[in-house]
Amino acid sequence: MTNACLAIVKNRNFLLLWLGQITSQLALNMLYFVLAIQVYDITRSNTAVSVLLLAFGLPAIVFGVVAGGIVDYFDKRSILVFCNITRIFLLLLFFIFAKHLPILYLLSIVISILTQLFIPAEGPSIPHLVDSKQLLAANSLFTTSFYLSTVLGFILAGPFMRIFGNRNIYLIMIILMLLAFYFVYKLPRITEKKKFTLTLPFITETIKGGIKFIRSNQRIEQSLILMTFAQALIATLSVLAPGFADKVLMIDLVDASYLVMGPAALGLVLGALWVGSFGNKFLKGKIILVGILFTGVDLILLSLVSSVTKPIFFIINNLFLAVILLFLLGIFNSFISVPANTILQEDSHSDMLGRVYGVLTALTSGVSFLPVVFSGILADAFGVNRALTILGTVIIGASFYHYWQKRRIITIYNS
Repeated sequence: MTNACLAIVKNRNFLLLWLGQITSQLALNMLYFVLAIQVYDITRSNTAVSVLLLAFGLPAIVFGVVAGGIVDYFDKRSILVFCNITRIFLLLLFFIFAKHLPILYLLSIVISILTQLFIPAEGPSIPHLVDSKQLLAANSLFTTSFYLSTVLGFILAGPFMRIFGNRNIYLIMIILMLLAFYFVYKLPRITEKKKFTLTLPFITETIKGGIKFIRSNQRIEQSLILMTFAQALIATLSVLAPGFADKVLMIDLVDASYLVMGPAALGLVLGALWVGSFGNKFLKGKIILVGILFTGVDLILLSLVSSVTKPIFFIINNLFLAVILLFLLGIFNSFISVPANTILQEDSHSDMLGRVYGVLTALTSGVSFLPVVFSGILADAFGVNRALTILGTVIIGASFYHYWQKRRIITIYNS
């Protein structure tokens, strides 16, 4: 860890926000994977897992932008405290109704709605707690911890399900969320509450103001698209993970927590640390372009893993290759998300950050709707391998499009 990252950790308020993020994300990532495994185990359908993820994602389309606008008018600490304590009660309901699939779907929708308030309050709090020169390092740590919690959440989910059972694992999540509540409760006020009346005209003007601001800044607009792409890819991988483990690697579904999602999340962590430590030596745009291009190549190579029927050099089998490729996939994804997130915070006004992140959550869920549903249906109809090939080809095409867009913007600017 560099001196810049160490200096950030010594900032007590950032440390509290960071610890609150880690514990809450651990709980939520365990929840996502546990539910995905339970649904697939019951239905043996990738499409059913897609529907579950949509239960988490669709509320963001409806509430994301509105919630982001509302958060800009409140003390962000109060929002974080409210969201965490409410999610504790929701996790208790997950525990009570652990065997009732329709209720689990309903609770997934409710906890997603609540998260739409949480996201625009958490990330935008960083610029209020650290110096502007420390933003890249702070975002590197925040992205690192986000994906590290994904690693631990997925890795721990499988063994914990074996040890504690499909129901009692929710008690572990409740304990983690209690810790998250404590950490954010100790934070100072993060911007003062502003007076407003929650009316339809206010909501409309808030949304219009946020979208107008985003459209007026090409860097912010492009960064939102890139962040949406990076997060949509993770959501799509989550949909395909159970089927990939079952049909391609032929391993136990519970083991998918650390053999499929684990390597990808670990790659995200190390990639984010690299960007935070050395990213300032390179243009953010170049790091992003490398990330997009090699993500597509990696997915296509991943689709070929099942063709390895005999070990290479006696030890390199299809599982070994899959773990390496998933790890690299995580690294390339962090090359997209960390620089794009930093650009968002550098170029956004402090009173607009909530709205920008609200639009991000709405875009992420809205755009993710298509690849999440499409990949699940495609995997059921033609197999996971072909789904990965198609996704990889589309992403390679997207990398060339992104390069062309950058060249066009530079040409317009210099003319």
